[in-house]
Amino acid sequence: MDFKQEGDALFAEGEMEMKERCLAALLLVLLLSGCGGRVDRSAPEDLQPAEFTAQDGAMTAEQTEKEARPLTGEEVLSAYDQPVEAYGWFELTPLPSGSGAVEVDGSSYLPVDRQGMTTMLELRSYLRSLFSEDVTNQLLATGGKRPLYREVDGALYVRANSGREKDPDKGKVSAQVKQESETAYAVNVTVDLLGKDRSEVTGVECYAFPYQWVEDRWVFTQFQLVY
Repeated sequence: MDFKQEGDALFAEGEMEMKERCLAALLLVLLLSGCGGRVDRSAPEDLQPAEFTAQDGAMTAEQTEKEARPLTGEEVLSAYDQPVEAYGWFELTPLPSGSGAVEVDGSSYLPVDRQGMTTMLELRSYLRSLFSEDVTNQLLATGGKRPLYREVDGALYVRANSGREKDPDKGKVSAQVKQESETAYAVNVTVDLLGKDRSEVTGVECYAFPYQWVEDRWVFTQFQLVY
């Protein structure tokens, strides 16, 4: 066999091998296409996948629910903890701040130094995940003409030397949950009132904070610090 005949034989053999591979690939595709109708429906139908929503130019990801679901007392009490901390940023202990004070309208402001709270939009978005629109607006209006928080050159700043101590006449705090309806709960909070020696309980104060399903989320529609 000369070189030309040998080359033709090798070419024919390679062509045959290529056809066999293509046939095998085609059969594999046909087999897989037969399974294409299977869909995993194990996820609850009342939940939607995480979706991105634009708020004033900022993109946030959150999982939404189509309708309110019954909550346990433990869930409601757990949801009460974060609003207490957030409300405290406006009365007790403001968000931590860094160096580099600026003077705005006669007041000294420092840049907020907390991850995820670098702009007013981020602060507002977080508050809206806990409170109704009215409560959020009331908080952000703290300070009036000298707001506690303001945006300077696109960054979130807090007024220096703000905050207060807890009321020393308040003692132990206890909370219970009462369901008002399918879309409303109440967190009933009782606070001990202390005498002059700060050890004897002389009375109690009671508060009720509505926790309601509003605009596809659970939020507190009234709130305040109890100490």
